[in-house]
Amino acid sequence: EGSSREDEPLLADKELQAVNMLVDLFERRATVSFYEGEPLQALSTLAYSDTYHLQLSAATAFSEISEMDTRPVTREALEPILYLLQSAHIDVQHGASAALGNLAVNVENKLLIVRMGGLEPLIRQMLSPNIDAQINSVGCITNLATAEENKMRIAKSGALLPLTRLARSRDLRVQRNAAGALLNMTHSAEHRQQLIGAGAVPVLVELLGEDDPELQYYATTALSNIAVDDSGRQLLWDTQPGLIDALVRFVDASTIKVQCQAILTLRNLASDDQYQLQIVAHGGLDSLLPLLQS
Repeated sequence: EGSSREDEPLLADKELQAVNMLVDLFERRATVSFYEGEPLQALSTLAYSDTYHLQLSAATAFSEISEMDTRPVTREALEPILYLLQSAHIDVQHGASAALGNLAVNVENKLLIVRMGGLEPLIRQMLSPNIDAQINSVGCITNLATAEENKMRIAKSGALLPLTRLARSRDLRVQRNAAGALLNMTHSAEHRQQLIGAGAVPVLVELLGEDDPELQYYATTALSNIAVDDSGRQLLWDTQPGLIDALVRFVDASTIKVQCQAILTLRNLASDDQYQLQIVAHGGLDSLLPLLQS
C-alpha cells in the first residue's frame, strides 16, 4: 500500500509557483503593490486553494499587507479576502477579518466591502465564541459604520443585536469595539430608533459604571445623541432612573472628553422640565457652577 499523507497534500505546480513568487515579493514588500497584477494573482491562488495552510498563508499575508497599505482596492482584490472570511477554519477567518478591518479605514473600501456582501460573514464571526474572531469582526463593523451609506445596511443586517450583546463582553477589547460601533450608529434619528429597538439603551447606561475611560466616552457620547430626540429623552426618563446620578459624577471626571460628553448629555436632557428639576435635585448645578469659574 502507498503511504499517502492526506494532512500534507502535494502542492499543484501553480500553487508552488505562487508560493515561490510571494516569498520573493515579501522580501521587497515596500516596493510591491499586492492588490493588482501578478502579486494579487499569486495571493488569490493561495486563497482559493483546497489546502488549509495555503489559505492561512494568504489570509495572514493580506492581514500584514493591509496594515501597511490601506489604499482604495478593487473588487478583484476584495474577492479573495471575502472568500477567506467564509473559511471553515477560525484562524483563516481571523486573518481575513483583520485585513478587512485594516482596509475599512479607507472610505471607498468601507463602501465596497458592504456592497460586496461583507456584512453577513462578519456577523457570523461576531456570533463566534472565539474572542479573536469577535475582536476583528466587531472592529471591522465599527469602521464600516462610520460611512453614512453603510449605516442603514448595518441596521437592517441583524448586526445591532449581537453588537449590543458584545458590548457586555468580559473582554475589554470586544467591549470597546462593540461600544464604538453602537456609538457610530447614533448619528441619525432613524438609526437611534433602531438601536433602541435592539435594546442598546440599558447596555449603554451600564457602561457608565465601567472603569475604562474609553467605554465611558463611547457610552456618554451615544447617550448624548439619543437624548437629542424627544422620544429618546422620554425613554431614558421612563427606564433609567439612575442616569442623572451617573452623569453628575462624570462632571468631575479626570478624563476631559468623558467630562465634556457627560455635560453635553445633561444639557440635552435639560431640554425637558422634568430633567431640569432632577439635575438640580441630584447636585448637578453644584457640580457645574465651579466649571464656569475655572
